[in-house]
Amino acid sequence: MKPVREISPDLLHFEPDKGLVEFEGYRMVMLSACALGALRRELIQTLGWRRARGLMKRFGHAAGLADGLALAERFPDASGKRHMDLGPALHALEGIAKVVRIPEFTEIDLDNGRYHVEAYWEGSFEAEQHLELLGPSDEPVCWTLVGYALGHSSAAAGRPTVVVETECRAMGHERCRFTAALADEMPDVVEREQADYAPQHLPQVLEDLHQNLKRHRRTLRSKEKTIAQLRSEVEKIRPRGRFVGDSAALASALDTAQAVAPYDATVLVLGESGTGKELLARFVHEQSVRTGRAFESVNCSALPESLQEAELFGYAKGAFTGAISASAGVFEAAHRGTLFLDEIGDLALSAQTKILRALQEGEIKRLGESRRRQLDTRIIAATHRDLEAMVRAKTFREDLFYRLSVMTITLPPLRQRGNDVLLLAEHFLSFYAERFGKQVEGFSGRANRALASHAWPGNVRELENVVQRAVILARGKKIVLADLPDHLGSDPLAAAGRQTSSAGVVEDPPVLADLRSMDNEVERMLRALELGGGNRNRAAGFLGISRTTLWRRMKALGI
Repeated sequence: MKPVREISPDLLHFEPDKGLVEFEGYRMVMLSACALGALRRELIQTLGWRRARGLMKRFGHAAGLADGLALAERFPDASGKRHMDLGPALHALEGIAKVVRIPEFTEIDLDNGRYHVEAYWEGSFEAEQHLELLGPSDEPVCWTLVGYALGHSSAAAGRPTVVVETECRAMGHERCRFTAALADEMPDVVEREQADYAPQHLPQVLEDLHQNLKRHRRTLRSKEKTIAQLRSEVEKIRPRGRFVGDSAALASALDTAQAVAPYDATVLVLGESGTGKELLARFVHEQSVRTGRAFESVNCSALPESLQEAELFGYAKGAFTGAISASAGVFEAAHRGTLFLDEIGDLALSAQTKILRALQEGEIKRLGESRRRQLDTRIIAATHRDLEAMVRAKTFREDLFYRLSVMTITLPPLRQRGNDVLLLAEHFLSFYAERFGKQVEGFSGRANRALASHAWPGNVRELENVVQRAVILARGKKIVLADLPDHLGSDPLAAAGRQTSSAGVVEDPPVLADLRSMDNEVERMLRALELGGGNRNRAAGFLGISRTTLWRRMKALGI
């Protein structure tokens, strides 16, 4: 592959005192690539993808024709093949892109009616700006380059041509690639492309857009009303954010999460391992304006220090041994969405520094690259560590700590959530019974007591694993104490009265059998409270009911 021959910069005539740049009497204009990128974004947002694409192709086509006329005046004796070289060379001089033809797929013999070129655009400003401002695309985006190549090649060939982009950096390809040929060689492409080059009557376009907008607004209002009704119904039957429990400690954390969710403030989630920090982060994301967009999660403690920056911020090809191609990091993957950094306290100081810059500047730089990339990513971080103590020990950056803790939410450990233990146990039982196809419908009283009295150092994750194991081992319609791990059978009352029937089934002790045989409900509840030392969780377990049910019956009975 070799680049098209260059045109001397001396052909451009500069008169800064008059504000003029000319090429063979044709006025040229130098514009910021960022400004053209911003125009592209606004056209897409205003006109829609299809109309914006057509407008920019027609703009490029006009530029290609104008440059073709200027080159014909400057080089009147040049052959058609020479003109095919001059256009791309002028395009490179203008800073648009550099054309590198692929010799084995290129044939230019206009005298005999043969013209077929396959080439790369190196340094396409369009692909660069699209990635910066709009992110990756599912289709090629070098629209003005396609239009320019079509305008110039048609002028140079003296007959219609067709140009189509086949690969694009915005789609994840290494370079932008295009094919140019005589129009009659690729009629199917001509038919597909011709709609983009059909002129649009702007007043009619605007009127169509206005009518579409009115229809979309009516549809949106109707859908919003339906969604609100459905959300109201769902909230009646589903716990918030898939959290299960009615404890005051959990409700406080969820209320704070719901309050901060609509705002793009950084959130720091604190709590022991297994308390549901990622679930809370997803809850915040789903309640925010970013819902429906990317939610990326990375466990910082699982990243070796040598790979932390590459995983978080991406890397360029050849940045290190084994980097055979460029790769985006999780910050880029979460562009316009939410990034959850779990166990952020385990990151090295070098990675902490780069995260701080990403939060402050809204930009990142891939490992091995000098170019900075603008990102719109909301950060939710979590840790079970004491970050303030780490700041004092200088193992965690103080400025990063304050950046992260704009809003801090602490998830309570399971041992502080009261009756939520039994509610969660029922929830997991229902889930795993259905998953494993088992007819298991609840827990025995002694199993409930064991669950309620355990400290749960592993929190919700430990409880889920215990219930999953119990469902697998269960032989009857209820999970009994024998189905639970041995260390959960340490409840003093349960241990004192543990009995085994002749069939090998663990049964309730006589004291509980007597309790449940009492006819008077008030006396039965008072006796359960007495046995549980006034602890409602234990009393509910003795009765084989939930703490909420116990509380409601006590209230109804005036206890």
